[in-house]
Amino acid sequence: MTIRGICPECGLSAELAAFVTQGEHNQALAAALEIPALLGPRVVRYLGLHRPPSRALAGAKAVRLLTELRDVIVSGRIERKGISRPAPLQAWIAALDKLLERPPSKLPLSGHGYLFEIVASEADRLDAEAEKRKEEAVRSGASAPPSNASPAVRERSTEDVLAEHRRLAAQGGKPRAGGKEAAPRRGKQTISQLLEGAPRPEEGES
Repeated sequence: MTIRGICPECGLSAELAAFVTQGEHNQALAAALEIPALLGPRVVRYLGLHRPPSRALAGAKAVRLLTELRDVIVSGRIERKGISRPAPLQAWIAALDKLLERPPSKLPLSGHGYLFEIVASEADRLDAEAEKRKEEAVRSGASAPPSNASPAVRERSTEDVLAEHRRLAAQGGKPRAGGKEAAPRRGKQTISQLLEGAPRPEEGES
């Protein structure tokens, strides 16, 4: 003898098991809707790894798996072997992709332990990469010259050389061969070079 029920909304009459199953499907759907959209297709394929061969995944089991998965993903953290660490969305994406690409040889999965191990590993990898970028940024900032440091020597343009040439010509100086006067270097000029740009005695007398 079977027990039948009636839907209070639409009046459908069916065996009570059908209403129980429908309720489980609704719970599974509600849990799935709280999972980030980027993970949706991956989670659906991941659930398939829990399906026993030759039969469908039971509604109650789907509800349990999705609810557990949702709670951990939404928390933003993963805990394995007593260690809790941040688990951003990128870690879940990378972990699910790895698991789906190379699933374990022993199927079906009985829980989330295998996935959580990969998520923890991916979370550590992302954290290490972020720390490396931070250290590189610190080193890059430390190697930069201080604000009061002397500016770098700028290469002289053709206009600079011609202007120097005109200045020396106005002072009666003689530019070097080729019509270009090399920029004097502080601390390395000879006496004649230092005196070359000085005013002549008749110019200095008033």
